[in-house]
Amino acid sequence: MDELDRAAQILDHLRVMLEAELLQARGQRLLIRALDTQGLFERARQRSVFNAQLAQLERTLAEALEAAGRAFGLEQVTLIDLRTAAPEASQRLDVRMTDVRALASALREIDAVNLKLGGRALCRVRSYLAALAPRIVAYDRRGACRPMDDLSTACRVA
Repeated sequence: MDELDRAAQILDHLRVMLEAELLQARGQRLLIRALDTQGLFERARQRSVFNAQLAQLERTLAEALEAAGRAFGLEQVTLIDLRTAAPEASQRLDVRMTDVRALASALREIDAVNLKLGGRALCRVRSYLAALAPRIVAYDRRGACRPMDDLSTACRVA
């Protein structure tokens, strides 16, 4: 049962981390709207650190659940098998896992919105730059459109 308590503590820590990351991800929209590149790079660095910590906690959780399964003599650890071996502890674990899954799903949705906003911001920046510095284009004798150098006045003929 000690391993299941350890797994519950790990899930609590995961929940706290995900809640904090949700707040940060919601704030990322403001960085995108302001086109704050330094802030976005810092946010990406923070997310990378978060992902590394999350992966480590997931490995620790897997080890704790595997140890709990060995303690109960289970070959394969599933929540259904844990419910039969330790009903109360596995029920607490199930509730915590449900919370973590819900937070992870919410984070995934916010990331999808941020990705879409980032794509729109990139499109606007590219359009603005294209309007400020248009590319010079000429047609060859076949009617094909070819970009030319800014200082070039002649077209290559095949």
